[in-house]
Amino acid sequence: MWNEQEIEKYLEKILKKELGQYDGVNYFADYVKARHDLVEAILPNIKITEPSLTDHGASHVANVLKNAWQLLTYHDAGKKMETIKKFTALDLYVLCLSVLFHDVGNINGRSNHNRKVLNVYNYVRNNSSKYYDEKRLITKTAEVHCGETNTGSRDTLLDIGNELYPLSGNPIKLLEISSILRFADELAEGPQRTSDYLLRTDKITPESQIYHKYADITHIFIDRDGGRIVLRYDINIKNETIDSLEKLLLYTYKRIMKLDEERKYAKFYSKYLAPFMQTEITFNFYNKEELSEELLLSIGRIILDDKCIPRGDKQVEATELISMFTELKIENIITQLKIT
Repeated sequence: MWNEQEIEKYLEKILKKELGQYDGVNYFADYVKARHDLVEAILPNIKITEPSLTDHGASHVANVLKNAWQLLTYHDAGKKMETIKKFTALDLYVLCLSVLFHDVGNINGRSNHNRKVLNVYNYVRNNSSKYYDEKRLITKTAEVHCGETNTGSRDTLLDIGNELYPLSGNPIKLLEISSILRFADELAEGPQRTSDYLLRTDKITPESQIYHKYADITHIFIDRDGGRIVLRYDINIKNETIDSLEKLLLYTYKRIMKLDEERKYAKFYSKYLAPFMQTEITFNFYNKEELSEELLLSIGRIILDDKCIPRGDKQVEATELISMFTELKIENIITQLKIT
């Protein structure tokens, strides 16, 4: 059963408005057909191949679609749609379709899953030449939503560059779409991706427990109006040992830094994500007794932002730049210039 997302409702409307009733209906029918095939035949079976993963099924896809909508729309009625209206109907068609397909490669194994979308896409589209443009777009967005480039760089979005990616003769904002998909996917975390029952009964493999425990404590809120991503972690310490709590916190800190890094990375490539100026984090620790819930500790807000305070010339060390760019080592430059 699929609950249609707000971005999908808008997509259907905008396709008909921009492309006309006939073409608009056909494009949305193509979208719905792909969604149906994936939801029925592919997404539920990822757990057969990768049983220890947190959820990568239909609910995860719905979550990413919801995040994409929230990243591009305001709550303020006066300017609610001003950003998403900068995308054409075909841009949004590619964005929504990319969300549907981005994780399907997991059905062929987790490793390099971002590069395993092609055979699933061909299955869904029956390898028809009608969809060759679309295939190129969707496999590219899936490829760059995580992982590495062919040269081993983590800067996957750079691979899109300024190349034209048309659909039916219309240019598509693929770099913007890929940036939004990547960030929306990073933000798709929370209790919905795991099972409290499986966690409590130790039915999740030991090596995967940390990922499920992280999902269980995580709550993410996208606040475009406030220019922030809000993270809240609710941790029940009742069943935690010192070692297990330390492991959970260290992993959580790592994920916070990764998420904030993804925020800045996505903003670099997408002007439409520029309003997200900070990541705000709160931790709440609970000890849940049978009849009570006692708040043991609440850490104040932690804010990671883009602000940089100038230190002045005397406090800036040249070695900082040299450590980042070894080609700037002065002795090497002098040697290359043959200065004596």
